[in-house]
Amino acid sequence: MHDIKDMNDIIDYVCQDNQENREDINLNDLIEDVVQARNIAEHHHIETRLEPIPVAKIHRIAIKRVLDNLIVNAFRYGSDNILILSGINKKQKSVFFTVRDYGKGIPNEQIENLFQPFTQGDKARGSAGSGLGLAIIKRIVGLHESVDELANHPDGGLSLR
Repeated sequence: MHDIKDMNDIIDYVCQDNQENREDINLNDLIEDVVQARNIAEHHHIETRLEPIPVAKIHRIAIKRVLDNLIVNAFRYGSDNILILSGINKKQKSVFFTVRDYGKGIPNEQIENLFQPFTQGDKARGSAGSGLGLAIIKRIVGLHESVDELANHPDGGLSLR
């Protein structure tokens, strides 16, 4: 249980959980920066489809961590090709991004548990890592008053929005 408390303390420190430390950021610019900075192996490819979106108040470092973690997981457990989408949900007045791989996906009954600390989708997606990545992502996304949506894509692979 100390690991979970430590994880939450680190995330609280990074985000400082208040509006003063959020910056007006264009999520598309952040996505492009992360994609460009990734040292991508020759056999890996990231396709981006970024819709025009307004700036949003976010914790730059924390969201970069989310995006980078999702990219690493998509390559590690999913496929050599991934897709990153961005857009705006006008009804909810929010911006979003989605990272999708083209791998096997995971059994639907395992999806909800993947956000629990020390849980991995071992059976379908490999066994590397600590099992903390998605738990950290869930916490960071929650601090941004957002909801994460992890699902198998109808055409194959896993998608997290």
